[in-house]
Amino acid sequence: MKKFFTIFAASMATVALFAAERTVWEGNKAISWNQDVYAGEQFETPEGTFTGLVKDDTIKVAVVAKIDAPQYVMTYKGGDAWTWRDLENLEVAEGVMTYVVAEDSLATWIADRGLVFRGQGYDMTKIVVASKETTPDPDPDPEDPETLQPGETKVLWEGNETLAWNEVAEQPASVGALLAEKDQIIVTVSAKGTTEWPKVLLRDMSSTQVGEDILLNEVSEFPHETVFTLSAANVAALKDGFKLCGDGVTVTKMVLKKYEEPEPQPEEPGEEYVFTAVWTGDKAISWNTEVYAGEQFDTYALQQDMLAGLAKDDSIKVFYADAIEGAQFAASYKAGEDWTWTDLAIAEHEGFYAYKVASDEMAQLIADRGIVLRGQGYHAIRIEIGKPKSATGINSVTGNLSPITHKVLRNGQVLIVRDGDIYNMLGQQIK
Repeated sequence: MKKFFTIFAASMATVALFAAERTVWEGNKAISWNQDVYAGEQFETPEGTFTGLVKDDTIKVAVVAKIDAPQYVMTYKGGDAWTWRDLENLEVAEGVMTYVVAEDSLATWIADRGLVFRGQGYDMTKIVVASKETTPDPDPDPEDPETLQPGETKVLWEGNETLAWNEVAEQPASVGALLAEKDQIIVTVSAKGTTEWPKVLLRDMSSTQVGEDILLNEVSEFPHETVFTLSAANVAALKDGFKLCGDGVTVTKMVLKKYEEPEPQPEEPGEEYVFTAVWTGDKAISWNTEVYAGEQFDTYALQQDMLAGLAKDDSIKVFYADAIEGAQFAASYKAGEDWTWTDLAIAEHEGFYAYKVASDEMAQLIADRGIVLRGQGYHAIRIEIGKPKSATGINSVTGNLSPITHKVLRNGQVLIVRDGDIYNMLGQQIK
């Protein structure tokens, strides 16, 4: 689908060199005159769709073939009797059905009476009219969803709807075609009701749930942004369009945010660190259980002070094992008053990924709220905190300790954790 719209956008850009264009319709209509072959119907354009059409204008329709040999037909209503007649010289190439208006009378009939799209086994998603008589605008519309760049956002819907298993904010295939793995769909929730399990979720055009729902039973401050980070499977399921659903919440906005590859933050050349393990275990990580059995891992939920004492320029290393081919690695911190999950700019290495703490503020947030290990298809087995030698003043932390006793570095100080209590190196308990 993405390739198709790239071709469609490229063909539109070529026309724009000598013609102004206007989009007169967008949606997702399955076209069929035989339900046994393909589920669809004919589509008659709404009144006013082709207002202002003149001879030599070009009608361009984005189409997606759904069977091996689709049939494409444009029908107009001619003469005093509004007789249905098929347009001649129709061309279809690279996912675009094209007709150049041949006569003034045809332009008038189509402008006044519209068109009927008929045939077999295709979907139509967009109609554009190109006119040679208008001064061209070579610059793409910055709001055109097909020109969204990494990191950009687009408001898909705004309103005020209370969800009770109803569907709102329906999006056409033209928006579904924009989605890519790691993109985010952000839904603003303004309030929740008395439902025991308030939630929001995404559904495809057949009303089948896609991915996991997001529960809001523990959220107490509103407005609140819920974030769906899309997997490859989610993208495939939503490509033909999608809808917002849920229960017991009021939603006001839905935004698409394109994924932007974070800049890696490698450790500074030559800077040496002393690393200490703050957690060891085995957590299967997955954000799509259909691909890999696992879940996210919130360090705060396991141990609230796991990352206590973190400071600017410290390095957090997450070691992993049993990674599948194409495994994805991500880690989030919790920002703002709502503790909104926000991706960290991690650097990937063989056997681990790392984040170098960028600021004192970030260090405090992570120390107080932990991080969430996310991604797809690997087992997290150890988390280590590295402090520059200049901060620790030592080269290593060693010693034979019992399974219930271990040493940690916090704020540059070596401490001993024994049975949940913390002691300094003199054996004095730290409150």
